[in-house]
Amino acid sequence: MNPKISAAIVFSIVIGIPTSVKAYNADHVKQLITTHQCPGCDLRGADLRGADLRDANLRDADLRDADLLGANLINVILSGAKLKGARLPNGTISR
Repeated sequence: MNPKISAAIVFSIVIGIPTSVKAYNADHVKQLITTHQCPGCDLRGADLRGADLRDANLRDADLRDADLLGANLINVILSGAKLKGARLPNGTISR
Protein backbone atom coordinates (compact mmCIF):
# COMPACT_ATOMS: atom_id res chain seq x y z
CA MET A 1 0.00 0.00 0.00
CA ASN A 2 1.16 3.52 -0.77
CA PRO A 3 2.79 5.09 2.36
CA LYS A 4 0.88 8.35 1.82
CA ILE A 5 -2.43 6.50 1.74
CA SER A 6 -1.47 4.52 4.87
CA ALA A 7 -0.58 7.72 6.71
CA ALA A 8 -3.86 9.33 5.65
CA ILE A 9 -5.85 6.33 6.88
CA VAL A 10 -4.07 6.28 10.26
CA PHE A 11 -4.54 10.05 10.64
CA SER A 12 -8.25 9.74 9.83
CA ILE A 13 -8.70 6.96 12.38
CA VAL A 14 -6.88 8.87 15.13
CA ILE A 15 -8.80 12.09 14.49
CA GLY A 16 -12.09 10.23 14.31
CA ILE A 17 -11.71 8.45 17.66
CA PRO A 18 -13.95 10.12 20.22
CA THR A 19 -12.21 11.21 23.37
CA SER A 20 -13.62 11.63 26.82
CA VAL A 21 -14.32 15.27 27.54
CA LYS A 22 -13.61 16.45 31.05
CA ALA A 23 -16.14 19.25 31.05
CA TYR A 24 -17.35 19.67 34.61
CA ASN A 25 -18.72 22.99 35.74
CA ALA A 26 -16.34 24.42 38.40
CA ASP A 27 -19.21 26.35 40.02
CA HIS A 28 -21.12 23.09 40.41
CA VAL A 29 -18.14 21.44 42.13
CA LYS A 30 -17.87 24.38 44.54
CA GLN A 31 -21.63 24.25 45.17
CA LEU A 32 -21.45 20.52 45.92
CA ILE A 33 -18.53 20.84 48.32
CA THR A 34 -19.99 23.80 50.22
CA THR A 35 -23.72 22.97 50.32
CA HIS A 36 -23.95 19.23 49.55
CA GLN A 37 -26.86 20.19 47.27
CA CYS A 38 -26.19 19.68 43.57
CA PRO A 39 -29.18 18.06 41.84
CA GLY A 40 -28.73 18.04 38.06
CA CYS A 41 -25.17 19.36 38.31
CA ASP A 42 -22.58 18.85 35.59
CA LEU A 43 -19.73 17.06 37.35
CA ARG A 44 -18.38 15.15 34.33
CA GLY A 45 -14.76 14.25 34.94
CA ALA A 46 -14.58 16.16 38.24
CA ASP A 47 -11.86 15.20 40.71
CA LEU A 48 -13.78 14.47 43.90
CA ARG A 49 -11.25 12.05 45.39
CA GLY A 50 -11.58 11.80 49.16
CA ALA A 51 -14.39 14.38 49.30
CA ASP A 52 -16.80 14.22 52.22
CA LEU A 53 -20.12 14.13 50.39
CA ARG A 54 -22.18 12.69 53.24
CA ASP A 55 -25.90 13.41 52.80
CA ALA A 56 -25.32 15.15 49.44
CA ASN A 57 -28.14 15.48 46.94
CA LEU A 58 -26.82 14.42 43.53
CA ARG A 59 -30.18 13.51 42.01
CA ASP A 60 -29.92 13.57 38.19
CA ALA A 61 -26.30 14.82 38.37
CA ASP A 62 -23.89 13.97 35.56
CA LEU A 63 -20.96 12.19 37.21
CA ARG A 64 -19.66 10.42 34.10
CA ASP A 65 -15.90 9.86 34.36
CA ALA A 66 -15.79 11.63 37.75
CA ASP A 67 -13.15 10.43 40.20
CA LEU A 68 -14.83 9.59 43.52
CA LEU A 69 -12.03 7.35 44.74
CA GLY A 70 -12.11 7.31 48.54
CA ALA A 71 -15.05 9.73 48.73
CA ASN A 72 -17.54 9.40 51.58
CA LEU A 73 -20.87 8.75 49.89
CA ILE A 74 -22.94 7.80 52.95
CA ASN A 75 -26.61 8.74 52.48
CA VAL A 76 -25.93 10.35 49.09
CA ILE A 77 -28.96 10.66 46.82
CA LEU A 78 -27.93 9.31 43.41
CA SER A 79 -31.36 8.72 41.85
CA GLY A 80 -31.12 9.32 38.12
CA ALA A 81 -27.42 10.22 38.31
CA LYS A 82 -25.22 9.30 35.35
CA LEU A 83 -22.28 7.26 36.66
CA LYS A 84 -20.81 5.69 33.51
CA GLY A 85 -17.02 5.62 33.83
CA ALA A 86 -17.05 7.09 37.34
CA ARG A 87 -14.29 5.80 39.62
CA LEU A 88 -15.93 4.52 42.80
CA PRO A 89 -13.63 1.83 44.27
CA ASN A 90 -12.67 2.29 47.92
CA GLY A 91 -15.45 4.82 48.41
CA THR A 92 -18.10 4.33 51.05
CA ILE A 93 -21.61 4.10 49.66
CA SER A 94 -24.56 3.35 51.89
CA ARG A 95 -28.09 4.45 52.46
